[in-house]
Amino acid sequence: MSEPVDPEANKPAEYALGLLRGEERREMDAQLASDADLRLQVERWQGVFAPLEDGDDAEMPPAGLFENILNRIDDGGLQLPGTLTQRGATADWIVYSPGITYRVLHVDEKLKRQSLLVKMQPGAVYKSHGHDIDEECLVIEGDLRFGDLHLHAGDFHLGTPAMVHPTGYTEQGCLLHVVLGLDI
Repeated sequence: MSEPVDPEANKPAEYALGLLRGEERREMDAQLASDADLRLQVERWQGVFAPLEDGDDAEMPPAGLFENILNRIDDGGLQLPGTLTQRGATADWIVYSPGITYRVLHVDEKLKRQSLLVKMQPGAVYKSHGHDIDEECLVIEGDLRFGDLHLHAGDFHLGTPAMVHPTGYTEQGCLLHVVLGLDI
């Protein structure tokens, strides 16, 4: 039986090839700034890959070409059949109100519902509101307060059409998964 491969062991080579993207690449850049051994590993891989170039007279591809290719591959449907995948690195965030942004994850026209990811900055306030249909809220990170109700990461809250939420407020900021009617 072979030893399991540590995915972190491949990071220096993936970095040298330009395969790391988004947050993963930014994290690696930060590690390289403070880790001399890691920098040496990346330099070693860059030396290994350098002969792959066609010599000094080879024309360099335009900046960002490889990233564009990878994005086109992602956009081209490298997803599981019958599924939808949205990449966090390419998310379009919409400003709802000061300190509150959201991105639409999915719209179900048939059920007249949508699924959102909502970010609230510390101190952000969400105005009092009612519901036409059930509104589901899962706190992923941070805190959210509706009057005396204080929600934390992992807490689930359901607002029914019969109720009106008091003003929502976050002290630390929060990330929420919200499923609600199409009219926001």
